[in-house]
Amino acid sequence: MGKVTHSNEYLTYIKSPQWYAKSRKCQSLTPYHCVLFPWLKSRHCHHLTYHNMTYELPLRDTVPLSVTAHRLIHLPLFWKTALRPWVNWGLRLLMVCWVIVFWLLPGR
Repeated sequence: MGKVTHSNEYLTYIKSPQWYAKSRKCQSLTPYHCVLFPWLKSRHCHHLTYHNMTYELPLRDTVPLSVTAHRLIHLPLFWKTALRPWVNWGLRLLMVCWVIVFWLLPGR
């Protein structure tokens, strides 16, 4: 797998307090559980699209993922092919399911 290069604008934003707050908010919707592997804690907030950069909304633009899931999603098979939109919609669907499950659990 080749190294992914990002623009300076992206790298600056990803290190900003604004992104940190958005990432934490997204992850809190599934109490810091990965949407792909819910038995793992989410450590990353994955961009499903970059069209709304700096105006991201959870589910529309981002989902919480574990380190393992994030690496898997960025494999060329899923990231650099026609499968990408399908993978993104699957992640959105999983996030909806897990948000419902986590918010319906007793003690919330």
